[in-house]
Amino acid sequence: MWLLMMMLGYFSLFLSYFLRIRQLIIVIILFVAASKAFAGSGGPLSPEQAAYDVNYYDLSLAIDPTAKTINGSLVCRVELIDPIDTLVLDLENTFTIDSTLFKTAGGEYSKVAFSHIDGKVNISIPVLVSASDLITVQIFYGGTPRVASNPPWGVGFVWEKTQSGGPWIGVACEGGGADIWWPCKDHPSDEPDSMSMSFTVPNPLICVSNGRFLGSTDNDDNTTSFNWFISTPINNYNVSIYVAEYSLIEDTYQSVSGDEIPFYFWVLPEDSTTADDHMDVFLKEFNFLESICGPFPFATDKHGWAHAPYWGMEHQTIIAYGHDFTVNRWGMDYIHYHELAHEWWGNLITAKDWADLWIHEGLATYMEALYVEHLSGLDKYHQYMNNRRPSDNQTHPLAPCESITAAQAFDDLNSYYRGASVMHTLRYHLGDEAFFNLLKRWAYPDSTDFDNTNGRLCQIVTTDDMKEQAEVITARDLDPFFEVFFRETAYPVLHVVRGVTEATFTWVSDANVPLDVNIPIQVNGEDQTVEMTDGQGIATVSEFSDLMIDPDKWILMAEPVSTNALEDVVQINNYQLNQNYPNPFNPMTTIHFSIPESQFVTLTLFDLLGKEIRILTGKEYPAGNHKVIFDGSKLTSGTYLYRLRAGDYSEAKRFILLK
Repeated sequence: MWLLMMMLGYFSLFLSYFLRIRQLIIVIILFVAASKAFAGSGGPLSPEQAAYDVNYYDLSLAIDPTAKTINGSLVCRVELIDPIDTLVLDLENTFTIDSTLFKTAGGEYSKVAFSHIDGKVNISIPVLVSASDLITVQIFYGGTPRVASNPPWGVGFVWEKTQSGGPWIGVACEGGGADIWWPCKDHPSDEPDSMSMSFTVPNPLICVSNGRFLGSTDNDDNTTSFNWFISTPINNYNVSIYVAEYSLIEDTYQSVSGDEIPFYFWVLPEDSTTADDHMDVFLKEFNFLESICGPFPFATDKHGWAHAPYWGMEHQTIIAYGHDFTVNRWGMDYIHYHELAHEWWGNLITAKDWADLWIHEGLATYMEALYVEHLSGLDKYHQYMNNRRPSDNQTHPLAPCESITAAQAFDDLNSYYRGASVMHTLRYHLGDEAFFNLLKRWAYPDSTDFDNTNGRLCQIVTTDDMKEQAEVITARDLDPFFEVFFRETAYPVLHVVRGVTEATFTWVSDANVPLDVNIPIQVNGEDQTVEMTDGQGIATVSEFSDLMIDPDKWILMAEPVSTNALEDVVQINNYQLNQNYPNPFNPMTTIHFSIPESQFVTLTLFDLLGKEIRILTGKEYPAGNHKVIFDGSKLTSGTYLYRLRAGDYSEAKRFILLK
């Protein structure tokens, strides 16, 4: 997929880190530039396109490497959800449409009127249609597609040359959408159930594409047509081609399902021997992903790779490989591994909106860390995750609630590193057994059903769908976790109040969600866990103890805020009522006070009109420092007063309950 390559190799750690930061800056610049260059796929779905569901495409194109043009037709069959009089598809205005045809189910094609304005193809429907009707249109078009400025980030066609001087062609369109080269409903929420494709290229070139190969046809004009069929649903942007004078490497993998999976790698002839020697690396990475995610989902078509003239992309069943047949310092071929992970996270499980891009990129990036752990152990896993831990300066949530375009989704690395870090935190929150079971159930909800032969296990999901599925699988309430880590912009902050013999821990988030993620700590070098209930927890930690919070950095949070509950108490021979913490709070907060001698103390709650609501405590206390934990769950939001009385001493403070 759109990737950032960590140019780490075998250099020193310092140089590797430097190169990684440099690459990060370049990619962010490219993403920002790309977002300004095109509107991007997705965004709010228009009523016109929400009125139908695509179930089949048939794309037939002639590709001219000399003129750098494409010409042909697209057949689109849809099922209507609501009656419409115009079918709206997407296609860049760089192309010229010659004509459009229309037919109903069982009918004959007839020529119909159309318009092509602002990237929208509006095809007139000449008859009355109803919900559930099947209609088909065919568009004849051609022209010069945009050229990718820096693929796969700069979307478009790639017209390169091999070492021998022959054409080497590819196309990458994740950010811009498939409409940069063929007419479609350019939205991630709608995938065809299947798709046919035929690509005609000059001899002796070979055109490789998605799905299964149905054979080729030698034409009378020194060209060959290569025919492919995708038997399962597919993202529009995953439809792709690779054209060159390829050699084919064939192998067979044994799937965890027990089936043998054919492997095809179309590679440039000059790299055939190197690629063949590298197949063991591919095999090990493939086997590990199956062990973590479940069986390879598209074995009915093929497991395929194509040598590409750019870094890589997760084009379903024919992934782009533009790497140099090496492994990085972590032991993986990064391009192969990351793109292969997308066959599960992105292709089998697809985000319904680009706002949920973490489902693709966060999970695929986290698969890298799991492979590092598999190869080198937990310490290396933590190093890998710490290397990719995003800073706490986010401008939007990991999963915004509003619909966004691909350009907006890719304007930073939020979904990659933040998404992976949230998966890292979720693993800690659930525990290994539940978490790894969840990964497989996200991919395959029924643990006994791995049959994807007709694509029925392909899912188009939202963040809420992932949450609800996780709650069913784990039998846990994950609403606080998802609200804080997916829906809030800022990371949660842990506030720690240190007392004489114990410390109070409180989660504070943007919306005051009572986060229930427990806190791993070390007290004088010994591991402990602070159990958090309704956002608060207490641990036995003396004021002189060495306290380390989350030493292994399991939790994606802001820098903890630590205060001393007694820092304002100069002497115990003084009375002191401290401000509660946290404030505002929901629903729990802690009130600290100090008294110089043993006596009867009352702590009373009032509303702002002075009406007594309840007595929080009323008993004899010894001299010293004390605290009262207040639960405001039965009160409405608002500002309240709490007053301390001990002997002749009386003091009151305000606090805010914010639900």
